[in-house]
Amino acid sequence: MSGPGSTAVITPPSAGALVDVGRGTPGRPAMRSVELVWFVLRSGVLPWALLVIAGVNASVFGMRGAPWRADLLWIVDWIPIGHIAIGPVIAGAAAIDMARFSVGVRHVESRRWTRSPGAAITLAYAVGVGAVYVATILVAALVELPPSFDPRVLLAVAAQLLMLTLFAAMGVVVGRTLTPVLGGVIAAVTALAGIYLFSARTDHIALLYAGSSLVPRVGRSYNVTYLGSQVVLLSILITALLLARRGVQRGRWRRAGERFMAVVAVALVFVAGSVGPSSRLTYTRTPPSLCADVSGVTVCMYPEHARVQAEVNAQLARLFDAAREAGYHSLVPSEVREVTGGDIEWYGASLLIDAPLSGGPVTLAELVQGLVDPWYCDERGGHEPPSEQFWMDSENVQGTWLGLADPEVAAAHEPYLTLTPDEIERLTGEFRTCSYPFR
Repeated sequence: MSGPGSTAVITPPSAGALVDVGRGTPGRPAMRSVELVWFVLRSGVLPWALLVIAGVNASVFGMRGAPWRADLLWIVDWIPIGHIAIGPVIAGAAAIDMARFSVGVRHVESRRWTRSPGAAITLAYAVGVGAVYVATILVAALVELPPSFDPRVLLAVAAQLLMLTLFAAMGVVVGRTLTPVLGGVIAAVTALAGIYLFSARTDHIALLYAGSSLVPRVGRSYNVTYLGSQVVLLSILITALLLARRGVQRGRWRRAGERFMAVVAVALVFVAGSVGPSSRLTYTRTPPSLCADVSGVTVCMYPEHARVQAEVNAQLARLFDAAREAGYHSLVPSEVREVTGGDIEWYGASLLIDAPLSGGPVTLAELVQGLVDPWYCDERGGHEPPSEQFWMDSENVQGTWLGLADPEVAAAHEPYLTLTPDEIERLTGEFRTCSYPFR
């Protein structure tokens, strides 16, 4: 109340809101972590940020016909496509909340950094954003249950959650010294710049590289050293950012320790980018185990792609039967395996499935290309491209087979010369044994 001659002091609704982060005040105990998270969720812009994040994640998972279904590693590596959008949102929102909620609580910042308002807001964002992020992954996994679980996925998800927490910590640092609007804009731009600089794949560890994959992950697992290094680096950087409390009076040794932590964090990022492992993935060399007899040929696919097996096998049977009926028995292999590239020990007729995973049709031309092309031969994939004669011979074999199964499809294929059974037998034999003169 204010009477005549008195001075009224108007306090913003959010002023001192996080004063209970520390040891509390007389008659008011310190807020618990759950209460802090709930307070920021209830009173800040975090709920709006979570809506945006959920919308972006949903849009990402709906891209290209959702080909990631049933491939758990691909689900985890697909969602980071949206980091370029949700990273700036997280940083900007955290900066706004920090600028608003830190009014009148500067004295609390000098206490232990784990009990500072900045740490409270970072925790709230880590919990809120992490919950939405993990929920998105779980929903995606339930769309079509993966046939197996790789425990290394948990480490990959942990690294991604720390990346999102890092964006929040960046926003908190900016929000400590700027107004809500200006802080939000600068924090968002800073996060976008960080993604641009540190999220691209490099020869070693990239701090914010999280896969962002548009290709299947079957036959692969995660490199524990790579992901473990990311987790350590991100944790140190988040800690260093929360320790940086500009304008707060602290002891000389404490300030020196905080600066040392910041220097170590930055140095480790650059060291890891120079000497760390070259890939976050490893090849398990696990062969496809979903096998079936297709017109006397064993055809094996990965269980993650069971939804397209029936259509693939039907088209393969069409190819095999047409070749046998026309007397081109050498075209028909004894076994066919699905491959996805990389270090996979298979030297024979292959299935390279792409469009069907997104809901597209299984085409004869794509199947024939995988069955004929000796991609596994060292000279076929060397630094020097194969000769023009190889491409002509390969096209002739493919065109001849397509002409046997469907003349209309063959007519739309690259120009080719129809080969005799003897010519086909010679070329397919050389392709499958890698004895063809590629150069």
